[in-house]
Amino acid sequence: MAVKAELIPVSVKIEEEGIPGEIMYLFPGQGAQEVGMGKALYENSATAQGILDQLQHVKPGLLYTMFNGPRGDQPIDMLDDTANAQPAIVAVSLATYFEFLEKNPSFKERRPLAFLGHSTSQVSAMGAAGVVDIGTALHIAAERGRLMKEVGERKENKGGMLGLLGSTLEQAESLCAKTCEALREEGVWVANDNTVDQVVLSGRENHIAYAAAQAKEVGIKKAVLLRVPIAGHCPLMEEAQDMFAEYLAHIRFDRPISLIILNTTAAATLDPDEIKADLVNGLTLGVRFREALQEAQRIGVASFVEIGEGPLSGFAKKVIPDSMQFQITP
Repeated sequence: MAVKAELIPVSVKIEEEGIPGEIMYLFPGQGAQEVGMGKALYENSATAQGILDQLQHVKPGLLYTMFNGPRGDQPIDMLDDTANAQPAIVAVSLATYFEFLEKNPSFKERRPLAFLGHSTSQVSAMGAAGVVDIGTALHIAAERGRLMKEVGERKENKGGMLGLLGSTLEQAESLCAKTCEALREEGVWVANDNTVDQVVLSGRENHIAYAAAQAKEVGIKKAVLLRVPIAGHCPLMEEAQDMFAEYLAHIRFDRPISLIILNTTAAATLDPDEIKADLVNGLTLGVRFREALQEAQRIGVASFVEIGEGPLSGFAKKVIPDSMQFQITP
């Protein structure tokens, strides 16, 4: 049964006690993109419009694709392109978050206990937490997407990502080992440990195909190819990681207003250097999201507030059954 979070429209003012206890904001990553994203926000919120106009300067033409879909001369999956999906998701997440705070000033004053973004949207978490300003966050997301696309589409790195439903981390690791042994080459890795029964693999095309075919043999309920046209969070992204590190070296990261829980270590931190290292290392290392949620519980988070209607609320409910989930809907 799907877990249903309480939906809070971004334009609605709510009482502060409507979201009880210590809060953590969650930001969904790549896969959340869809045609029409951000359009209603742009038309109804001056705050959101200002943020999305900044995206237009960073990635000219992307707003049109987000609002209307690809033009006739563009590929049908234009928005799924990594170079487009990543900055689009970050822009809409930040537009939604800051519009929510604009409509609910009590939540602007009530700092959350922590922020957590999934993969790409760790950049969203950074922008929301004041590590970088909004414009810088959009530039970082665009460069991250550009580098991952450039490196990921090279013949030697061509791959994809595979969602495993009804899978433990141990089963996923077993499937990786079985696949690499059968193909006599290392080529598939755990990319996302999302929740108690969902893990994502990343790797070369032939390894992903073999793993998908063999998933049930190790007791995994279902394997699904994801809408991600590259192999992220694995060693195939090493060159992109090196270039991304060089790019970020010249960008100042400030201390966040609240803790950020890191993707690659699941540790909570206020250290700008640790946040930057996490962003860099995330290109080749997996997202330890289940452990990050457990860390949130350990430090006292009671309410998980997801920006948008993504899957993260459901992950949180499965990992921490007695927690509360909310979604801020554009």
